[in-house]
Amino acid sequence: MTPADFEALEKKINFRHLNSKKNLDLLCHFDLKSREEFALRTKSPVIYFPDEVALVKRNEETAAMLAAPRTFDPSALNGLNIGCGDRRINPHLTPVDIMRSGDKSASGSHHAFLPDAILANPDDLPFKPESIDFIVALHMLEHVPDPVAILKHWASVLKPGGGIGLILPDYKYTWDARKDPSKFGHKWNSDADTFRMLHAAHLADDLRIEAIGTLEHRISFDVVLRKPGNFTPFSISNKTTELSGAELFANGKMITK
Repeated sequence: MTPADFEALEKKINFRHLNSKKNLDLLCHFDLKSREEFALRTKSPVIYFPDEVALVKRNEETAAMLAAPRTFDPSALNGLNIGCGDRRINPHLTPVDIMRSGDKSASGSHHAFLPDAILANPDDLPFKPESIDFIVALHMLEHVPDPVAILKHWASVLKPGGGIGLILPDYKYTWDARKDPSKFGHKWNSDADTFRMLHAAHLADDLRIEAIGTLEHRISFDVVLRKPGNFTPFSISNKTTELSGAELFANGKMITK
């Protein structure tokens, strides 16, 4: 995008209705990188087209799933998808959210849901300490006013060696939370530098950064956190398999009338 292109586009774009057909017709002549640069310079949300949106979502989900302990298939792990909305991500993740249906009276509330989600607040998960293998949270943590407290709570339910995979918006390509009036909207301005600062000041003893900011698209960034320690996977208890029904009966230990 040349300086002349930028100047002409800035004059023609309707910033109050960015997704209007007129705007999309203007923006479709520019490649993705140019549209991202335009958004950054005009402090307006970046516009992606449908095929790009699908790619962004796939890349986000792949990056977040790297929180799973390595060498283990998700089918062998207990993972949570917190703030799931309608994104299943992986069939072996347990969805968790604050609602299963919409609150039409609340601006900024979800528009889509998973009906089998466990209902729980993110700062009060119904799981015992060190019982969860990994957690993913896509576009969720920016909706809480104290992300540090949330991450410390999540770390407490993680097993040693467990991971947290986060996807957060980069506010420079979305919008400024200081102007967000929605009850369920953004509560802080997230970007990779701010997250590094929060981690260094408050989280370094609980979680180490394994990856950050690897996504190609600018609208969001990824973080993979790892709880220190050696990971121990689930194993079936001897109490479950020690004796067969026949052996229990022979030993007089079977429950009978």
